[in-house]
Amino acid sequence: MTETTCAPDTECGAKLPMRDGFDRSPKSLDSALNRRQVFKVAAGALAFLGISSLADQALAATASVKAGKATDVPVKGAKAYTLKGQYVLVTQPTKGVFKAFSGICSHQGAQIAGIQGTNLVCTVHGATFSTSTGAVTGGPAPTGLQKFTVTNKAGTLYINL
Repeated sequence: MTETTCAPDTECGAKLPMRDGFDRSPKSLDSALNRRQVFKVAAGALAFLGISSLADQALAATASVKAGKATDVPVKGAKAYTLKGQYVLVTQPTKGVFKAFSGICSHQGAQIAGIQGTNLVCTVHGATFSTSTGAVTGGPAPTGLQKFTVTNKAGTLYINL
């Protein structure tokens, strides 16, 4: 910016430089936008780096945890595990296919403690969930069960929490 003053020996409105030596002459709007764009890109890059580090933390928290032997989970059945403080149900809806879900009912947070046919059953209020998908098959639960990825490595099940 420039400072506009009426100096005694000049025309009123003449532009005089500031005494600190910095050029404060007006810049074009285009260069001001370019500067803004540079700041936006820099801010975006910093935000991206911040999100990246958060993603790394999330990936570190999503660790594969050993649950047990695949043979411990019956075909068309389920087995409950407590892994890293989480109650997890592992099902085997068909031979060799393993699924894992939170064992906490989405209705009121009770532990799911039963199985009936192809459904996991919350014995507190009767909500039922598919052993294949974790989806609600009967009320009063408002949403399905949280899903976890299961890996079968040489007969040992690992769950990504």
